[in-house]
Amino acid sequence: MAFLWLALCLTPACCLLHKDEDPESPIKNLQMQPETRRLTWDLSGNVSEIGCFINSRFITKATDKRYCEFRVLSSCQVTNFTVASTGDRPFSAGILYPRPEGHPEAAAQRLGCWVHDVDFLTCSWEAGRAAPGDVQYRLYWQDLKTYEEEECPRYAVDDRGTHIRCHFDDVSRLREHVQFLVKGTSKGARIPCSDLTVELARIERLSLPNITGMCNKSYSVMEWKMSSHFNHRFTYELEIQKGSDAAYTEKAPDSYFVLPNPGNYAVRLRAHARFRKTWSEWSAVRRFGTRCCRNSSPRSRT
Repeated sequence: MAFLWLALCLTPACCLLHKDEDPESPIKNLQMQPETRRLTWDLSGNVSEIGCFINSRFITKATDKRYCEFRVLSSCQVTNFTVASTGDRPFSAGILYPRPEGHPEAAAQRLGCWVHDVDFLTCSWEAGRAAPGDVQYRLYWQDLKTYEEEECPRYAVDDRGTHIRCHFDDVSRLREHVQFLVKGTSKGARIPCSDLTVELARIERLSLPNITGMCNKSYSVMEWKMSSHFNHRFTYELEIQKGSDAAYTEKAPDSYFVLPNPGNYAVRLRAHARFRKTWSEWSAVRRFGTRCCRNSSPRSRT
C-alpha cells in the first residue's frame, strides 16, 4: 500500500490519465463545492488510495475516498484540481475552478492589505493592464467561516476615478482569517476578480507604545503596554544609551525592564510578535534624567 501511494505521489500529473481519456475511470462527476471548500466525486470500483493535487502538486489524501477539503479556496484564480487514484493502474480526473472569465490582465493587480495603528486596515491595488477605461473595482472582505461578505466603506481613487485603495476603520470585529476580493465591472467587458486570503496577525504593522519610567539613583523601572487585536504575545528589544557611552541592546520577555545605575539615558524599543519572522520598526527615543526619570519630549533618532 505504501509503495503504491509513493508511486502515485511521484507520478507527474501530466502523466496521469484524464477522465476524458479513459471512460473506465472509477472517478466520475467531479465537482467543487465552494460553500464547504470540498472537491467531491462519485466513486465506483476498487481503489486503494485517492489523493488530491493542485496544479500538479500533491495536497492531501481524500477523506473516505469521497472528497478532499481545502483550508483555502480562491474564488478568482483559475486552478487545476486533479483527483488521482491507485489500483492495478493509476486513474485521474481533473477540473478547472473557478471557470475562466474575461481577460486575466483586466483584473486588479498587486492586491495587498495591512493592519496598522491598532484599529485600522488598508488594502491597495492597481488597475489591470488590460482593463478597459470605464473599469471600476470594488473590494469586499469575506469571513471564511460564515461566508459573510461586506463591501469596503471608504475608497480612494486614481486620476480616472477608479477605486485603488480601501480603508476600514474598525478591525476588532473581523476574524483572524479573512479573504479579500476585488471585483471589477465594465459596460463592455467581463472583469475577473482578484482575491487574497490572509491571517490578520501576520499582516499587522505593530504600533509601538510610549515608554514610561520610575527611578531613583540606584535603578530605573521602564514600562510599556502593547495594543493589538490579533497579536498577543511579544518579546522586546531595547536600545539603551547611558550618557555619552556607546548604545547597547537588551532583550525583555515582558513589558518592563529594570535598568541599574541609570543616570541620564536614552532608550528606544522594538517588538517581535509570536509567529512573526521580522521585528517591528524602532519606537521614538525617550530620554530620562537623574531627577526621578523626568523625561524630555520624544524625538526621532538620527
